[in-house]
Amino acid sequence: MKKSHNEYETSQYFLFPGASMKMMQSLTSIGIFKNDNVWFTAYSLYNTLWNFSDASSKLAQSLAENGAVQLLTLNCGHKPYLSAIQRKQVHFVLKSSLSILHNIAKNPSVKHFFDESKTSEIVIPFIQSEDEMLKILAMLILAYIVDEQDNSKLIDDTGVIKCVVNWICKALEQGDHRYKGFTATELTEGLDKLAVNDTNKMKIIKAYALPLFIKMLESQDVREQASCARCIWTLSFRKKACKRIIEFPKLVQILEKLTDSDNKTLQENARGALWILNGQNEASKAATRPKSASRTTGHVFLSYSWSDKEIVYKIRDRLKAEGYAIWIDVERMGGSTLEAMADGIENSAVVLICMSEKYKQSPDCRTEGEYTYKLRKKYIPIIMQQNYQPRGWLGSMLGAKLYADFSGKYQLEKSFQILLKELGSQGKFTSGNITTGDSVDGPLKQSSTTSNHTSPSTPSHQDTGNKNILNMGQEEVSKWLRTIKLNEGISTLDQFNGKLLQQLKNMRQEAPEFFYLCLSKELKMPLIEILKFTEALEALN
Repeated sequence: MKKSHNEYETSQYFLFPGASMKMMQSLTSIGIFKNDNVWFTAYSLYNTLWNFSDASSKLAQSLAENGAVQLLTLNCGHKPYLSAIQRKQVHFVLKSSLSILHNIAKNPSVKHFFDESKTSEIVIPFIQSEDEMLKILAMLILAYIVDEQDNSKLIDDTGVIKCVVNWICKALEQGDHRYKGFTATELTEGLDKLAVNDTNKMKIIKAYALPLFIKMLESQDVREQASCARCIWTLSFRKKACKRIIEFPKLVQILEKLTDSDNKTLQENARGALWILNGQNEASKAATRPKSASRTTGHVFLSYSWSDKEIVYKIRDRLKAEGYAIWIDVERMGGSTLEAMADGIENSAVVLICMSEKYKQSPDCRTEGEYTYKLRKKYIPIIMQQNYQPRGWLGSMLGAKLYADFSGKYQLEKSFQILLKELGSQGKFTSGNITTGDSVDGPLKQSSTTSNHTSPSTPSHQDTGNKNILNMGQEEVSKWLRTIKLNEGISTLDQFNGKLLQQLKNMRQEAPEFFYLCLSKELKMPLIEILKFTEALEALN
């Protein structure tokens, strides 16, 4: 539920979840229906947390970390409450408990609290409820906390999808696009989660969601437009659904207009949806697609979810150091870079599929993964989430293929050794990696026509004329270090050769903050030495 700016600001002052949870636990132990004083206190607390956990994701996360998921789950499974659900006060406790759980569930970093509390088992019965409010709340919670393969089980014969679409319709009829406290955006985000499961896609379309999506795309609310475009993108991966969507030319026309939106998220979602709707993800399009004038070939393409970026960046850095040419989007740009993403996959030696539940749920990642598969490119699955078993579209694509495990199950070095063995020479830097004849080492530096970061669709190209630095051996680098009279960092830099120095030059261009942080923290260089070293490094060619 979207809140005003004032409510959001107020929520920032209400970040005392520890005290709030102690109060809630105390009221529960006393018995919240014991007398009017206790009840009114409990009512105010539940109502306040309900509203402000919606306005502040930070508060919602803090509540989870202080035991809210466990306590609220117990409320929802409390038999005396369930047997007296018709009582107004009991109904409020269940409704507010589910609402707070929903607000918390939208934060992906707290999913383990729901697993530990077995929240899904407690919430599932509400899907069968005749009370539409409780039914919708249960669906929205489960859409965030259960894995995709369970989605279809949850909604079979419950009519929950029809119910959600009906509520979106009623919300759009209101001036503020809100029905019973839920915005059309919020409800569509829940549908998008359910739509990840291919069996649900046609159920959503058959519930007459598409005419409503046209209204949402015409809205002046950018968030509403973006959530709708994303849901269309997710639906489009099933061919039957794709054909039905194309039967609504007005919807497609509006999406085309929104590709020029100033809002990056909306722009990305609109372009992603059109990419699939127009069949650009088909292998037959690869031969006819215009190629970039200057592009890499034979690189390692990293396909990953933004939520896994920290470990992915470690993989990137290690592969760079091992001499691999890397293509990665450090900001998950999407949108206008889809054509270049396709170019990057088409010209890759191998694609690393960094798989997790978040990867599977992301239309961006599915676009990359399925395009890799359709082109029959070589790929290596990398597991990013502990105990993760790929199912649905991702499981079908990967089959019984062996994977490298970077979920934390094994020591990082062991995982790297497995990955390096699988990669072999695929994607290793050679003079033939660049079709323009440029000399490239590892990660590619941005060309002047691209943005200032590396993207999956935008390979970075190193400046020409760097052959001297690339040919330097370890001994030559050692001599060079002594000529510039460095005092700190010598012992580490002494182990560098020319290629690793070039890596540092690339890092300074692609990630200057990280470059200077490494010199300061890792190599213990004072400011004067950092300036001296940077100047000398830039002078190398």
